[in-house]
Amino acid sequence: MKMTIVWRLSISLVIILGLNSCSGFRGTKEAPAPHEVGIAYMNLETGEILAYQANELFHAASTMKTPIMFQLFKMRDDGIIDLNTEIPINNQFTSILDGSLFSLPMESEKDEVLYAHLNERLSFYEVMEKMITHSSNLATNILFEYTGADSIGTTMRKIEADGVLVMRGVEDLKAYNMGLNNVTSAYGMMKVMEAVYRSDLVSESSRDEMQAILKRQHFNTMIPAGLPANVPVAHKTGSITRIAHDAALVYPPDSPPYVLVILTRGWDDHASAQKVGSRISSKVYDYHRGLLKRTDIIIPDLLEAD
Repeated sequence: MKMTIVWRLSISLVIILGLNSCSGFRGTKEAPAPHEVGIAYMNLETGEILAYQANELFHAASTMKTPIMFQLFKMRDDGIIDLNTEIPINNQFTSILDGSLFSLPMESEKDEVLYAHLNERLSFYEVMEKMITHSSNLATNILFEYTGADSIGTTMRKIEADGVLVMRGVEDLKAYNMGLNNVTSAYGMMKVMEAVYRSDLVSESSRDEMQAILKRQHFNTMIPAGLPANVPVAHKTGSITRIAHDAALVYPPDSPPYVLVILTRGWDDHASAQKVGSRISSKVYDYHRGLLKRTDIIIPDLLEAD
């Protein structure tokens, strides 16, 4: 597609949300140095893309769990696994650095939704639900043992999710200390969410099931917080120290669905970053519905503290 070619030639020349000085948009003052955002929007009917620092790489945090889910459904559709199969719930994993074994500490699990099932068996479906809706790290590592990194990488290339790299499980500290981290760009994660909505790599039923799981997300303080209460959102958040992200499919009742990805870095507390994300979400929603022009969205202004 022509739009994709233009993006790859120069991402800075894609329509930019109130930043690009050559676009004639007003409001180009710099945000405070420690605070960074990457934003990507796609209208799923027209294909229009808006972007801000969308090729900048961020630690993926728990947004990497959506590519794992996508790969599992692809494996189901390819006849490799049956998602109804029960798998063992164990807490022992292999480091990608040297093959040594490690376990997740109890305190790393956000709400202990899976630790109660250690040494039991649950279906892929049940484990995947906990990985997405409660962001269970234990569920993530269990499922990553079945997908592996290479197959996810191949799939990410097929959907043109540039910048998305899922190379290891959670709390693989040996790999982390060597700088081996899962990363994403806003553009790449936008392509992942687009694939969840309409990729032919998976069946229609798989796309519907993935969106249904994402709609049951328990953490809703960023993109959904900037939207009217009646707007459905299928999304996956991610947060670690000074990182807070959200990647969403948004379904306005009076206009086509769209993808919005907001990645943030540098805020000391997640609540402040999430508030910035909700403000951006609100502006993008109004733009999508024709209530704002591109030039009305000045991202640096939205990054300032209240």
